Amino acid sequence: MSFTALYRQPVPLDRKLHLGKRLKKIAGSRAAAQMNACLVTASEFADVAKEYVIGFVPSRAPGTAGPLEVSAVALLGLRAQENLFVDADGRWDAHYVPAFVRRYPFAYASDGEGRPAVIVDAACEAFNDTEGERLIQDDGEATPFLKETLQFLDAFEQDLQRTRALCARLVELDLLKAVQIDVTLADGSKLSADGVQMIDEARLKDLPEAVAVELLRNGVLGLLHAHVISTTNVQRLTERLGAQLQQATPTA
Repeated sequence: MSFTALYRQPVPLDRKLHLGKRLKKIAGSRAAAQMNACLVTASEFADVAKEYVIGFVPSRAPGTAGPLEVSAVALLGLRAQENLFVDADGRWDAHYVPAFVRRYPFAYASDGEGRPAVIVDAACEAFNDTEGERLIQDDGEATPFLKETLQFLDAFEQDLQRTRALCARLVELDLLKAVQIDVTLADGSKLSADGVQMIDEARLKDLPEAVAVELLRNGVLGLLHAHVISTTNVQRLTERLGAQLQQATPTA
């Protein structure tokens, strides 16, 4: 799978520099239109599994030294730079929008000293001077809207840490296998997507009883079952791609 950066012009949120800035309500995001996968957290698996395929992808760049690290993602497209869940008007076309996308244009990033700092995408079309919710009050303090946004960012980061621990455990137990997603479109043409890993159900069934009990008690088995169920959504992705290709094909 390939990824496109969501944040085009990330800058630290500054009380003085951004005193008059506002944020318009975002329904989906044009910025995510070329992103074919996004991070998801374990707490989202149940909702994500209803509409998306949950997969696992390497977190390290190819050729980087060190043990394997993977991240949990929702697959948004079958081809590079393609998000099948953003329509032509920039709206998100699904009942559930992953938290990774909902937090946009904000995020946490490390400052020069390794401390977390709030960033905002200055290139976001909703980030402006005249419309929407104000971010900084005249006294330099965060508005109620920004405080609520920061609480959401905090919750997302905490969920992300728990998800990283889950992914590390899956790697430790050798429960993941690389797969190739092969689909056939309505016109008979075929398409393959790789770079994603899924749970090896045979290895999962062969886990020692003590390990299986551990995973059951800490809720991991439920998460893995949600992941396995989500793989049936490959057909939905195929149908979405077929519909978009049909719309893009000029009629005679």
